Amino acid sequence: MSSSVPCLVVLDFPGIKKYVFGTDRLVEIRGASALLDRLNRHVIPQWVLETFGATHSRVVFAGGGTGQFIIDAASETIREKLHDVEGEIYRQSGGALGMVVGVAALDGDYPSALRRAFLDLETQKFQNPVVHHAPCHTGFIRECDSCSGMASEVSEFAGESRLLCTSCALKEKMGKERGLWEEFAAYLKTHGTDADRSWRWRPRDFEEIGDRCRSRRGYTAVLYGDGNSMGRIVKQIRTEEQFKRFSRAVDIAIREACHEALWRHCRPVNGKMPVDILLLGGDDLIVYLAADCAMPVAVDVARLFEAKTREYLLSGDDNSFFSTRLDGKGLTLSIGIAYGRTHTPISIMVNQAEELLKSAKTKGAVQEGEGAYTPACIDFHLTSRFNQASAIDSRRQHLTLRAHRKEEVRLYRGPYTVEEAEALVQHARSLKQSGIPRSRLHRLSEAPFKGTVNGTIETLSIYGRCRTAEQKQAIWHALDRFGCLFEMPWNRDGTEISTALVDLTEIAEFVLTTEEGANYGSPHQA
Repeated sequence: MSSSVPCLVVLDFPGIKKYVFGTDRLVEIRGASALLDRLNRHVIPQWVLETFGATHSRVVFAGGGTGQFIIDAASETIREKLHDVEGEIYRQSGGALGMVVGVAALDGDYPSALRRAFLDLETQKFQNPVVHHAPCHTGFIRECDSCSGMASEVSEFAGESRLLCTSCALKEKMGKERGLWEEFAAYLKTHGTDADRSWRWRPRDFEEIGDRCRSRRGYTAVLYGDGNSMGRIVKQIRTEEQFKRFSRAVDIAIREACHEALWRHCRPVNGKMPVDILLLGGDDLIVYLAADCAMPVAVDVARLFEAKTREYLLSGDDNSFFSTRLDGKGLTLSIGIAYGRTHTPISIMVNQAEELLKSAKTKGAVQEGEGAYTPACIDFHLTSRFNQASAIDSRRQHLTLRAHRKEEVRLYRGPYTVEEAEALVQHARSLKQSGIPRSRLHRLSEAPFKGTVNGTIETLSIYGRCRTAEQKQAIWHALDRFGCLFEMPWNRDGTEISTALVDLTEIAEFVLTTEEGANYGSPHQA
């Protein structure tokens, strides 16, 4: 089995998003995610060690839809034996999930071997693409109620009977089990919650989450987080130990940050937690949660992730590599938040959250150079306000005006840094707590749509008619924080004009006041 030169093996699961979010049912989505996580983190590493032996193989990293192994065997032997794993993945997913492998000889130059392994991986994707089972349509056979494939069995869940294909039935079966909630339950146990109670807290469907939005019932959000500048650091890594330390720090930090932030802001309401984890691992995070929890969770996840990666990467010996490239700080992640309603298709919300994530990453992008520290940023969009499938198209068509001098007028201020996002929440809460009537807040949000001049007149008119000094101060301080006070409510930056007023009033719809949040998730509600 042994070869003169061991091989570096990398693997990937193509089409993860399509597999996980190929249905609108929460139980199937979390089942697909749980199955992928189990295969990736447990089944494949265990199979590698059992097949090639612990003395001839070792796991560098496995998680987040990727994996890296060092195997002391000929590349042909590795590929041949990994075909058995590919078949097992195909069987356990009902033909809906595949795996691609890249192999390169590890001749002592780890960075070179890693580049060649990923090049081989990409080559395999193009030359031997993973072909999932094709939907079969016939007038004599019912289609799957979830994905329109060929139905094969009847399922029962939450009082509902459905006809499903093999793949969706397997997703549902796994979704009924604990899956990604298992680790969350373990975290909750450290805070005094027994396993049975944490299992009962898990919502059954999207409606149970939306019903527990305390600010506006039925409103939810998809939060999509992804690490910044990960590729820049990976390209500079020189040793196996550095990659192992980096990968594990990222994976552990994002899981811990997610669990801590969810427990802090998504306490049980009427016996259910208003959140479920849809994807978690590597440097990726996707959660579905009540709208009033989304922004506070995003801010905390970003802060906790940076703090934890700093602790894991920069503490202890031999930390100079990461300390130099991160300026003594931690890794960061950016976040996109798509607000919608429980009946908004999950695929649209996930796609919009991904668009907003890319927008947030663009703001925090670093310049070329050795340093890889990138500021964390957050961007958001209210899906239900405009009937538009794309968040970026919606902004172009509905939230961008053209003034007479051809200046671009943006009726939004994002993306925001984490500090700005936290300030946005605080000032939105102040607007709400000041006692400004909801109808007047709505007029404030509509004022910028009247144009630069009329928008200013309308904003000043509403500001002047505030009944109390507290209400005026809330508006004044909010606009001042985002540089929109001198020419209320506009901020001029060269040829671009923007305002934070629409963002502030939208977030004010969802934030909880200090009084509302004081008893949020108290034990008697659980």
